[in-house]
Amino acid sequence: MIEQGPENKIGMKIYYDLNSGNAIVITPESAGIVVETTREQDFKLYKALDDKVPESVGMIQLEHGEYSLDRAEGGIIERVDLGTLKPLFSYPNPIAQEPQVPGISLSDQISDLNQRLLEANEQNGQLAEESTLNQIALMELHAMMLSLMPPEEAAPTEEVPAEDVPVEQAPEETANEE
Repeated sequence: MIEQGPENKIGMKIYYDLNSGNAIVITPESAGIVVETTREQDFKLYKALDDKVPESVGMIQLEHGEYSLDRAEGGIIERVDLGTLKPLFSYPNPIAQEPQVPGISLSDQISDLNQRLLEANEQNGQLAEESTLNQIALMELHAMMLSLMPPEEAAPTEEVPAEDVPVEQAPEETANEE
């Protein structure tokens, strides 16, 4: 056991099954004058780990306070994503009685959405700049076309006389002779 100073903080450890990713034991985080346990000590200390083969169990240690937003929202670590080694949370839903499928933490979702928003804003700025350049190019083309046309073709001034417009004629009524 390694004794830590009062300034040290220890994040929680997630022990999980290497085949399924299911969480087996989640140790609490602590701060202050604390003793950080080793993997071997945890296997002796926690009954759920005591009967497991150590080589079949993985462990990730989180930073102190990591995923605190998720835990504050009632998130429960159910599994570890074996591809990313990030915890997967389920969140209680008081309305639905069905069990939830564990998913990405709210913290990771917020981080991902913030990144997407930054990328979208950057792309939006590029598209706005491109649109402005296209409008300028169209105005220049229009000006070039007008300069090549003779003045009378460039600005037609003839109006269509009113008498040339066809007038709808009412259909003639036919008399039925009986």
